[in-house]
Amino acid sequence: MKRLSPAETLADAMERRPALRPMLEAFAPLMEMRGALPARLAEAVAQCGFRLPEWDDARAQAGETLLDRAELSLLAQSMQEAASSLLPLLTAMPGMEEHAAKLMPFFMTDEGALRASRALLDGDAEALERLAAEAGLPAPVLAFALENVLGAVVRAAVLCQWPSSPDSHYGPEDSPAPWDERPASWMQGFCPVCGSAPSVSYLEEKIFDEKNAFASGGGGRKHLHCGLCGTEWHFRRGTCPACGKEEEGTLEMLREAEGARGERVEWCTHCKSYCTGADLREREARPDMDAFALSLMHLDMAASQRGLTPLYPAFWNQF
Repeated sequence: MKRLSPAETLADAMERRPALRPMLEAFAPLMEMRGALPARLAEAVAQCGFRLPEWDDARAQAGETLLDRAELSLLAQSMQEAASSLLPLLTAMPGMEEHAAKLMPFFMTDEGALRASRALLDGDAEALERLAAEAGLPAPVLAFALENVLGAVVRAAVLCQWPSSPDSHYGPEDSPAPWDERPASWMQGFCPVCGSAPSVSYLEEKIFDEKNAFASGGGGRKHLHCGLCGTEWHFRRGTCPACGKEEEGTLEMLREAEGARGERVEWCTHCKSYCTGADLREREARPDMDAFALSLMHLDMAASQRGLTPLYPAFWNQF
């Protein structure tokens, strides 16, 4: 199946939904840089000596992520490089211009950026708010910048160690990451690398192998895509990633009556959380998943009207 770039993904969305064009055009340069930056940062991350901890099935089955045990200090220079590329694009967006003068100095100071990164990864909202206040920034603005900067660096680290993870856009399918190779070792609804929630889900496309008919199949396995670092992992189709409920009737679906091309909202009848996504068996090409999550904001609006809460709060789904 053809894979679309961030620009192609957003162009397709704008053609189908012209009303979203202003927002998608505003995000387009940032999305393109987010897609290209991890490969550019990979060499620097490798040279600094940073490595994610070895995958341990027992720790993984207990819900421990790789960054739970990782020392981030070695990533300081890579964080600065990512900030230098991303912040000019981020602060050019509507509503962000006024924060440019404070965001760049914050990320050029190792201690502040690394402390904030650890707070974000640990889900420590109080610490993040305190650091934002010290920097004179609104906490949501700092979190948005961190998600982009730290996300690019973490993706680069994953790329260094598993350059060919089959369920990501990192490369060919000959060197799977451990959560791809042994999916039973990771059964959580949050990212095995950074612990963040998924921003989008998808059901994989049909498998067709001209050389081996026995390798062909109907597809449809479910994958979650991390909103921060882009890692993807298999997940059980009938289970809520947020609360873990999995009995019949847990997940309900919202989708447009016509022309949806597999796009949907899956929401939990127990905890009222939701995740947008798509069934790739109904599409001709696979979108870039970060740009695709943004392009589904019309579904975020529909979910908000029903009082549902996004699994991954993003700049575009807070209404």
